[in-house]
Amino acid sequence: MFRTFSFSQNKKEKKRKICIEKNEAQNIIVLIKKQYAVKTKIFNLRNLLFILAIGGLFACEGPEGPMGPAGQKGDQGIQGVAGPQGPAGEDGQDGEDGKDGNANVTIISLLSEDIIWEEVDFYERPANTFSIENEAVNKDIIDHGVVLGYCNIENLWYQLPFSYIDASYVEYVFHSFSLNTITLFAYSTDGALDPSAIGEYRFVLITDNTITTKGASAEDSILGKLKEAGVDVNNYYEVLEYYGVKY
Repeated sequence: MFRTFSFSQNKKEKKRKICIEKNEAQNIIVLIKKQYAVKTKIFNLRNLLFILAIGGLFACEGPEGPMGPAGQKGDQGIQGVAGPQGPAGEDGQDGEDGKDGNANVTIISLLSEDIIWEEVDFYERPANTFSIENEAVNKDIIDHGVVLGYCNIENLWYQLPFSYIDASYVEYVFHSFSLNTITLFAYSTDGALDPSAIGEYRFVLITDNTITTKGASAEDSILGKLKEAGVDVNNYYEVLEYYGVKY
């Protein structure tokens, strides 16, 4: 009987231990499953957050908008202090001398108020005359030049000789030149004339060193060159412009 009780007790004890071990094993399995489930949830949550973050980057980045308007121009900054002056540059080489012009032009002015007329016999008719002396009317002018004369009436220039004709009445003003002298003549059909309407006379003295002829031939050559150049010698301003002389 004693053995039987002992065996039975041992058997029960073993059975109890097995149950305990079995329960512990089950608890361990359950705990492992819970830990695995927690890790799985954590892993899935982390992946979800990563995916959402990546998706957010792409979702937040929309198409590029149009360029905004330019901002207002800012105020100009304060001017800086001027730097020191640089050294002076070296002098350049002298240019070549220009060629001498072919023509020489001189202008002589005579106001009417400075004229004292003298009556003379001019080709058997009475005429007023007045002479001015000027060294510009030199031998070069006599031999190779010309003296063009102009008179001013009410701010308009007319070439000499100047004539005024009214039916049978005529007024006539002209000039001539000789060495160092220019002479005016004025007459009308009624006799000697005092052309009070004229306020000023100007004489344009021209020499041209390309003209080799003398006297009247030289004068004709200069007038011919002006005509070929399209210059109207009746026009005082055109003559001065052609020779580059200021009015």
